[in-house]
Amino acid sequence: MIRSLAIAAALALTAVAAPVVAQTPAPAAAQPAPKFTVDTTMAEISADPQAKVVLGDFFEKRRIAAGAPAMTPEESAGLAEMIGGLSPRQLAEFPQANLDDAALAELDALLRAVPAHANH
Repeated sequence: MIRSLAIAAALALTAVAAPVVAQTPAPAAAQPAPKFTVDTTMAEISADPQAKVVLGDFFEKRRIAAGAPAMTPEESAGLAEMIGGLSPRQLAEFPQANLDDAALAELDALLRAVPAHANH
């Protein structure tokens, strides 16, 4: 009799617990870390064709908004070489970079949206 009650209780618990287990949502898949952020060096960002376009467009809009003159290709190449080892966050420490917290947040969102490529 006790054995029958134990089996009946186990079956009852299984019947009650099964729907609860089935309704428990699966944990969300972990989001892959973004390939680029404002903590990625300028050289790494510039090495990726899509990220380079994002970076170029962002800084071009900032240049125009600030009323600064366009740089020559030689000036651009020299600047790229000089700042290649720095991240945008590190560049923001220099007033000439014209990067405040809002600009860094905007750039970070744009860079995080650049998809990682399988061959990188």
